Amino acid sequence: MKGIIFFVLFLSVSTAIYAQKDNRIVIGTTEVFHSSVLGEDRTILVHVPQGEPGQRYPVLYVLDGEDHFGSAVAFTEQLSGVFPQLIVVGIKNTDRQRDLTPDKGHIGKILSANESARSGGGGNFMSFVEKDLIPYIDQHYPTAPYRIISGHSLGGLAVLNAFYYHTALFNAYIAIDPSIWWDDQDWIRTAEKSFLKKDFANRRLFVAAANNIPAGYDIKSILKDTTGLSPVTQAVLPFISFLRESKLRNLDWSSKFYQNERHGTVELNAEYDALRYIFRDYEFNVRQFNEHPDWDRYVLLKAHYQEVSQRMGYTVLPSESMVNQLGYACMEQHQMKQAAALFERNTNEHPKSANAFDSLGDYYVAAGDKPKAIEAFSKSLTLGNMTDTRQKLDALRGK
Repeated sequence: MKGIIFFVLFLSVSTAIYAQKDNRIVIGTTEVFHSSVLGEDRTILVHVPQGEPGQRYPVLYVLDGEDHFGSAVAFTEQLSGVFPQLIVVGIKNTDRQRDLTPDKGHIGKILSANESARSGGGGNFMSFVEKDLIPYIDQHYPTAPYRIISGHSLGGLAVLNAFYYHTALFNAYIAIDPSIWWDDQDWIRTAEKSFLKKDFANRRLFVAAANNIPAGYDIKSILKDTTGLSPVTQAVLPFISFLRESKLRNLDWSSKFYQNERHGTVELNAEYDALRYIFRDYEFNVRQFNEHPDWDRYVLLKAHYQEVSQRMGYTVLPSESMVNQLGYACMEQHQMKQAAALFERNTNEHPKSANAFDSLGDYYVAAGDKPKAIEAFSKSLTLGNMTDTRQKLDALRGK
C-alpha cells in the first residue's frame, strides 16, 4: 500500500457523518494498493461506521466509486436500524471500458473500434475483486461475512457478470439500468441459458430499469424498434421478463421500472430501493407492540434475530438502544418480567456500557429492589461518569 489519505466530501445528508476539528466533514478514507492480478495500483474509498467496539459489518462494494460512494454512505448511515450498518467500499476506475465489460464488444452503432479494442477485461477485474480486494478489506477492516455488490450502467453489466460467473462471491447483487445491450445482447442471451441450470439459494438480486424511452414511443413500440433508439431499455426489460418467467431456482429477486428517471438519474433512487429490498426482513418491528401489548417482546426479539442471523450467515444482535426502548415500554405496561429479561440481556451483550447498567438500575427502582438498583447504578458509574446516574444513586443512598 502506498499510503492512506483522508477522503473529504462536503455532505450534510447523514447524521452519522462526523466533523473534524478543522471543520471538514469526513466520511471515509482513500487508499491506494497494488493489485497483483491486474498488475497496477488501484484506488478505493472506504467508509467504516462508528459502531460499538468489536462490532463487525457487512460490506457494500460500489462500482464507479468516484461517482456513487458518497450517496451510498449517506443511505447506509441514515437507514441504519432499518438495515445493518455497512462498510462501504467504492472502487475507483482506471480503465472503465476494460474492467466493466465481460468480453470484446462488437464494433457497431454504439461501440467504436477503439472502445471495442479496450473492452473485455471483466473477468480479470472480478478476479482482482475476489483475490486482491476482498481479502484486503477483510484483513484491514471489521467485516462480517455478508457482501453486496452494486453497479450502474456498465457497472450494472459487471454486477450481472459477477452474478453469473461468481455467484457465491456476493450475497446480494444490485444491477442499476445495466448495459446488457453489450455485444448486441449476445453475452446476456448466452448467460440466460446457463442461469437456468444454477441454484441461487441465499442470493438476492435487484434490477432497476430507467425510462429511456424517446418521446412518441411506449414500451411495446420501443421493444420492436430496430434502429437502436434506446439500447439499454431494449435489453433490460426483456431480461426482467426472463427473470419473471424462468423462475430461477431459489433466487430471491425483484425489479422496478422508474417511470420518472432516465439512465443518468436513476442510480440514487434505485440504490435506496435495492437496499430496502435486500434487507426488507432485517428490521424488528417495534410498532407492532402498540397493537399487541400482551405479546412477549423478549421472546419475539430473540426469535427475530435468530432468523436474521441465519439469513445473514453470522450472529446479528439487536442494538442496545432498541432493547432499551422495549424494556422501558414493558415497564410502562407493568410487564416487569419481560422488562427484566430485556435489560439483563443488554448488560450481558454490552458489559462495558454505562447506559445499559443505568437502565437496569431504573428497572430495579421500579421493581422496588433498592440493593440491586444501587448495585446497577454503581456499576454504571465505573463504566462512565453520567450525571443522571450519580443523582439517582445519591437519592437511593439518602444523600
